[in-house]
Amino acid sequence: MNFLARRRLLRIAPLLLASALSLPAKAEPQQVTLIVGESLDDSGKVKPLRPWQLKLFEYLEAELDVKFQVRMYPWTRAERNARSGGGLVFGLPKNPERLRELRYSEAAVSNTLWIVTRSDATFPFESLADLKGKTVGAVRGYGYGEEFEQSRNKLFRVEDDIPSRTTRLQRLLLKRVDAVLLYQPSWQNAAEVEAELRAFAAPLARELALAPGITLSVLPHPVQVENQQFFAISKGRDEGLIDRINAALARQQKRAFLPKNRRAA
Repeated sequence: MNFLARRRLLRIAPLLLASALSLPAKAEPQQVTLIVGESLDDSGKVKPLRPWQLKLFEYLEAELDVKFQVRMYPWTRAERNARSGGGLVFGLPKNPERLRELRYSEAAVSNTLWIVTRSDATFPFESLADLKGKTVGAVRGYGYGEEFEQSRNKLFRVEDDIPSRTTRLQRLLLKRVDAVLLYQPSWQNAAEVEAELRAFAAPLARELALAPGITLSVLPHPVQVENQQFFAISKGRDEGLIDRINAALARQQKRAFLPKNRRAA
């Protein structure tokens, strides 16, 4: 660098520094508490978020310019915290009482509710009436729809349990319950769910020393289809967040239906 170039640099350096200092600092993303119902692993520890949940939450963080502070609780506590204004909650089913206190988003994702039995104890199932006299395993604090709740412990008996897939399926394999209710993503059919569960249950069956061939079956007719999952927040704490989430979900859906090879005009 020659003498004239050095002098020129020395003259403009303070101007460049002053210009940089005058630029407005980029605002930090808004911090939003996100409450999610927990699931437990084989040792009773809380399992991490599922990949599809992470993908959904990361998409909304980017679209809304927020940072989710995820808090995972048993469903009963998750609902209590959401109702008291403790944050945004994901996956809490609607019912009339919740709708009075919480504002819900449009559906973010959907899943299907299946009935799982022992492979040697399947039964025909077309409606909840076919569960008459049976004991059904459910997750404590979770809702399975108005019709199910009205029939609970009247048409059939419900055994509420912790949100551990291993614990619940062990109880089924040991005949402590006749069936277990299980939500799976809506893109899986009964055969795919059954294959997944049989692989999961194989070591459990060996551990329990069950007779050869005993495994799990998924009844082909689901209890619910397109069971939608939503975000919700206390009506006094919304401040436009649900509207922003709805807009982001609509943009996501629109992009999903765009042709892959479409080019910008």
